[in-house]
Amino acid sequence: MFLPVVLLLATRAVADDFRPVFHFVPEQNWMNEPNGLIKIESTWHLFYQHNPTANVWGNLNWGHATSNDMVHWTHEPLAITSEDGVEAFTGTSYYDPENTSGLGTSANPPYLAWYTGYFPSNGTQDQRLAYSVDDGATWEKFQGNPVISAAQETPHDSTGGLETRDPKVFFHEPSGKWVMILSHGGQDKLTFWTSMDGKSWTWESDLTAGDINGLPSGITGWEVPDMFQLPIQGTDDTSWVLIVTPAQGSPAGGNGVFGLTGTFDGTTFAADPVDPSTLWLDYGRDFDGALSWENVPASDGRRILASVMNSYGASPPTNTWKGMLSFPRTLALEQRGSSRHFLQQPVSELNTLGSQLAMIQNQTLAPGQTLLSSIHGNTLDIRLAFSIAEGSTLSLAVRKGESEQTIIQYDRSNAKMSVDRTASGDISYDLAAGGVHSASLEADGSDMVHIRVLVDICSVEVFGGQGEVVISDLIFPSETSDGLSLQVSGGNVMLQSVEVRDISLE
Repeated sequence: MFLPVVLLLATRAVADDFRPVFHFVPEQNWMNEPNGLIKIESTWHLFYQHNPTANVWGNLNWGHATSNDMVHWTHEPLAITSEDGVEAFTGTSYYDPENTSGLGTSANPPYLAWYTGYFPSNGTQDQRLAYSVDDGATWEKFQGNPVISAAQETPHDSTGGLETRDPKVFFHEPSGKWVMILSHGGQDKLTFWTSMDGKSWTWESDLTAGDINGLPSGITGWEVPDMFQLPIQGTDDTSWVLIVTPAQGSPAGGNGVFGLTGTFDGTTFAADPVDPSTLWLDYGRDFDGALSWENVPASDGRRILASVMNSYGASPPTNTWKGMLSFPRTLALEQRGSSRHFLQQPVSELNTLGSQLAMIQNQTLAPGQTLLSSIHGNTLDIRLAFSIAEGSTLSLAVRKGESEQTIIQYDRSNAKMSVDRTASGDISYDLAAGGVHSASLEADGSDMVHIRVLVDICSVEVFGGQGEVVISDLIFPSETSDGLSLQVSGGNVMLQSVEVRDISLE
């Protein structure tokens, strides 16, 4: 009997392969960080690092998908391809309405996409340009590539152009110039370049760790910069925001995403002093290489981020795909006393999907009681609002089975929110796949704690408060581990509201 059972389990794992339902994932093979996120008319375009021929890093192209709501995605043909010994690394897209590049016409201005050209033969990295004149459906490579050569990079890169990549490009209206930000890998440095036409570039300035007052040490391997302006909620002011993905130094260990506020004059970014308690955009292990959508209409007004959820390379136990997109989240900025806080929430398009499984209002939960145990699901949107007694801990278990569960906790004694993956399923694939990730989260002015949890087959994303702390992690439980439970220890909790929604899209 032993062999058939093993075969049955293996067949089920291959058939389902932990494929998420309301998160984007490639049809097959490798996905890394998002690229060139842009909205064109009513369509959200997602490009991403993609190996179409194998389930490992390599042979990198720009994969492409489109959506009208950032939930339902249509797979499109490759946008920017690896060819002639040059792979297409990460970059960004932008609209050129004045046709400054000359790659479109005044009647049909182009969309531009800058990316890093990578030569596997010798490791060289240079910067390249592609353009679209059919609203992002197809992309043509600029005949004059590269727009920044390895030789031009060399005076500003200690490796001579082997570590210069991930162009973030935008048009800076006050100076009337294009601005490109490049990362310099292990040098923990960004460089700023400008151009009149998006094709010919001039170096302007460097930004290093030493230029950022209060940046904790050990945050190394800077990659994937993004920069934009955000309104400061409750004021008439705005701030420039720079986000970076380091390879080491995040709260959960390894890579992560940090955000800086500051000023920008068209050539130089001056960072505000860093408050380490508000530096990180995510406290989990699986939010990496975040970028934001450009060209979102002012009538919408949102700055929307997404990242890749996978910091374990080819190790996760999926057979047909690797890497998934985090659920798109809005990014806002709020002044609280002397500190500025980033606030993140899942995009509102999710709110109208699915069906309600449970609603609890104005109920006291005491130690020894369990709620939600009759609810089952593996694609859930759970919202909690509660006040909790001193010395108490509220525990929400998701993807719960006989011996498996992922636990989201709020501990009142130290005001911390945490995600515990020690029994979340398969954690054998990487030493960093288990453990507990936590972040400080204070109750609001009325002593209420708000937590929102997105569960989708192999992931949890937990938003605390107004979104001032987020924890995003991959999980790989058994298919049968689909239970829930809500419990408290130490003292009572007053549940103002608990809502559980099923987000299956069938």
